[in-house]
Amino acid sequence: MTHRKPLVSGAAIGFDGQISVYDVRGEANPCYACLFPPEATFEEVRCATMGVFAPLVGIIGTMQAAEALKLLAGVGTSLAGRLQMLDARTMEWNEIRMQRAAACPVCASRR
Repeated sequence: MTHRKPLVSGAAIGFDGQISVYDVRGEANPCYACLFPPEATFEEVRCATMGVFAPLVGIIGTMQAAEALKLLAGVGTSLAGRLQMLDARTMEWNEIRMQRAAACPVCASRR
């Protein structure tokens, strides 16, 4: 957050993938900690035990590259404020809109 550089984040585990852009240059955009608070405890899931559907990694990675290139070129609309999730079993995408968390320990001071 200090350097105000966008984070193009992607993840894949099993048959589930997700991608988003956390771009704190936009005052209304949430940061990574708004969605995944540092103090929250999540069930630890590892690829070594859960596995990962190999083509899913390529799909998410390609989308990350596309989002990064769009940011660098200043074209299109990024995924900032949106989390896209892919169920590779059905190849269906779902999207949720995200807002800044009022009590976010990382970006609440941007108000």
